[in-house]
Amino acid sequence: MKQGKEKSAGCEICADTLKEMLAVPAEGLLVRFRPIADLDAGGILGHLASIHGAPDKLLCSPARLLSVARHLGKSGELFRSYASLVMHRFVAHRGEGHLLLPLFHVPEELGEQTAEILVQAAGEAGLPRERLIAIHLGVGALEGEPLERARRAAQALKERGLAVAAGIFSCPRSEALLWERLAPDYQLIEDGILENYEPNLLRISPYAELAVKHAASGRRIIALGVDSLIMLKVLQGMQIAGAGGAFIGKPVSIPTRTLSAAAHKAIAEKVSGGSERRNGGMHVLEKMLQTIPPVAPETHADEVFALFERNPDLRAVAVVRDDTPIGLISRYDMVDNMARPYRHELYGRKPCTRFMDTEPLAVDIHLPLSELSEVVVHAHPRHLISGFIITDAGKYLGIGSVQDLVREVTAMQMEAAKYANPLTQLPGNVPINQHIDNLLAAKEYCAIAYCDLDHFKPFNDVYGYARGDDVIRLTARVLTEVCDPEIDFVGHVGGDDFVLVFRSPDWQARCERALRMFGEEILGFFSRDDIERGGYVTENRKGVPEFHALTALSIGVVEAKPGMFRSHLEVSVVAAEVKKKAKGIKGNSLYVNQRAY
Repeated sequence: MKQGKEKSAGCEICADTLKEMLAVPAEGLLVRFRPIADLDAGGILGHLASIHGAPDKLLCSPARLLSVARHLGKSGELFRSYASLVMHRFVAHRGEGHLLLPLFHVPEELGEQTAEILVQAAGEAGLPRERLIAIHLGVGALEGEPLERARRAAQALKERGLAVAAGIFSCPRSEALLWERLAPDYQLIEDGILENYEPNLLRISPYAELAVKHAASGRRIIALGVDSLIMLKVLQGMQIAGAGGAFIGKPVSIPTRTLSAAAHKAIAEKVSGGSERRNGGMHVLEKMLQTIPPVAPETHADEVFALFERNPDLRAVAVVRDDTPIGLISRYDMVDNMARPYRHELYGRKPCTRFMDTEPLAVDIHLPLSELSEVVVHAHPRHLISGFIITDAGKYLGIGSVQDLVREVTAMQMEAAKYANPLTQLPGNVPINQHIDNLLAAKEYCAIAYCDLDHFKPFNDVYGYARGDDVIRLTARVLTEVCDPEIDFVGHVGGDDFVLVFRSPDWQARCERALRMFGEEILGFFSRDDIERGGYVTENRKGVPEFHALTALSIGVVEAKPGMFRSHLEVSVVAAEVKKKAKGIKGNSLYVNQRAY
């Protein structure tokens, strides 16, 4: 009897909690958005939405929330609140791509009315219908729902211009029998299914067969539960259109504009054929930009405090007047101040500017990474917590976090170190080819210089590899000094071969300067007698005396005008020819390609 009373009391508490949530959904229900990566085009395909109760409430989990709502006959009301709240949040925070809305809160009695509810909610939120994907999880749980009813519900959604996605069974062969009847636009491999497979075995699994079949019919497949790089790479080879999971990005209260650094890199390399754009591509600040809506200076402090309460992942909010940021309100400062006795009563209706940092760290989105790092390193410690404002020509764009910056910089440094030449620390073959391909794809003009040392091998044989290494370092330093670090690129192919990729318009003058500098400094490696006679005599491998000229630098340049070359492979053929022409000229020499294309 006592146990029955406790259960009844628990139900009453849950009922009261649910009523509170539904009374003001924006305060009682927490929304989360999980990014879905676009494996075909790169970037974000959309965001998978979910809701749950506050962490300190009995109804914190979605499953318990839905169960109690059904028990109390409130599932219809919960579904309407859920759809409206998610769409309004998605639009308010300018979510990218599609909104993937699971219909697990739909009561059976609503039936085909579901489509009308979604269309109305989308209209009120200002969300175009074509950006909404309704995930009909009834297809993935047909034990309690006849197939015909699922088909009618899916058809009603499609007739009103909404895309439909459907979950799948753990058995792909059984699931394949259903698609002909339901004809969804997207097929969803749900969370937990991929856990049953070792990543490399997925290539020969029934899911690989399904992916090929449905991709050929125009149906796109989205895989959830991607938790590792190897899993992502396997899916990229299986004609999977989208992917979500812990490796791609975690659920957050505000739709993110970026994937995890590792996922972004892997997807960008695949999309661009192994060449992620650097110069001429997405700046590091663009990748980590969080487009968090700002508040006006006259906004009440209570409203900003409520914003932080509704969005636990929100670290800071910018205060903007006429598109120009004037301050930054840190979550920690705001909560710490407002949590003290009587602060709500004293300051709640006062302007939020009382709590803002009037000297926030603000950086332009085009700021070079080297300067950005310098700014952050010398910034006040408070900025390490609150982050910084990102602007474009002084106008507010969003907010960036130091944590994201460190992650991106670390990833870039690891990438650079992976392919760097161990002697000069300059980028090697892979980054050189990627950089050239990026500029060619972007149709940006550049001049590619192939640099080589003349008579270097006999110098190495006579003076030893240690002095030879010194000459290589000298060459690397000279070439680096004549380049503009912001727009030009210096790479070390290996040995005594270097590649310069100029976007500086005065590239010819820079090459001539490099030849002068090298010609002056290389003399320090030879005696006065050798310099006077222009070389030195030594025995070759056959014991015969042989004259060798002083080591010189030859540079062959190819101008790559937009549309002239398709890849670095075509450039390398011409570059090798012009380098040979340059080496045919005595002494330090420059030869520019004369052919017309």
